[in-house]
Amino acid sequence: MIDEVVLAAEEALNNAIIHAGDVDGMIPVSAWVSGGEAAIEVQDGGCGVAFRGSDPRFGPDARRPRGRGLFLIHSMMHDVTVKPGRGGTTVHMVRHIA
Repeated sequence: MIDEVVLAAEEALNNAIIHAGDVDGMIPVSAWVSGGEAAIEVQDGGCGVAFRGSDPRFGPDARRPRGRGLFLIHSMMHDVTVKPGRGGTTVHMVRHIA
């Protein structure tokens, strides 16, 4: 379970680095454990994305070299919120760890 949380965080951070850029030379990452949940939040400095959601029942196109990050995040975490905005995109992920 911990490996899945770490991998989801790595995927969100990779997306921020590859697709969006930084916020004043940094990519803010927050993580905390509280009340039986592990939560991670990654912010980027991109122009935002038109996020349509991701359904973990349907995998990404295996013929494409990319496009698995959000699928993996949704598959490994219980709650995922992607908030695009003018100042960038914030990915908030929660995994229940009772």
